[in-house]
Amino acid sequence: METRLSACDFYLVVSMVDLVTWVGSDEGNFSVNGHFQQALQELGIKVDLVGLYMEYFDRAKIGTGDVYLYQKEESHAVFAIDLYKELTDQLDIIQMAILCDSGIAAKVRGKLREFFDDASCKIIYEEAHFSSRARDLIDFEKYPLLMAESGYRKNILKNYVPS
Repeated sequence: METRLSACDFYLVVSMVDLVTWVGSDEGNFSVNGHFQQALQELGIKVDLVGLYMEYFDRAKIGTGDVYLYQKEESHAVFAIDLYKELTDQLDIIQMAILCDSGIAAKVRGKLREFFDDASCKIIYEEAHFSSRARDLIDFEKYPLLMAESGYRKNILKNYVPS
């Protein structure tokens, strides 16, 4: 019998603007992208994506930004988002890593795939049983990470989500 490994690691690179859906032309008149929100719900991780969106666009300066990591206690479920703003980035590119147990991987995959396929700026969608890019993003050993272009020391900020 053939054994198949299910993808449990996901690595995505998209524009920050893809995390929300605008429902009008007024500032702040948006909601979190439904597909992405559902993927996080499958993980059982609650993240203030509107707060992260506002942090990125309203508070973070160019050449700064950290990695925000959310991990569900008593679980392997992880969501990480890198909000570092490169000096020459005009598309507001972000990296994200999602790690989950194989039992929910198919549901998470479906929602992430829908999110990525609908994104305005599709750069990377990677799914694997073990993604070196996703694991590298959440590797605490490499932080603080000196960003040569700006001199900024990027940190990883861990948040535990109660089970």
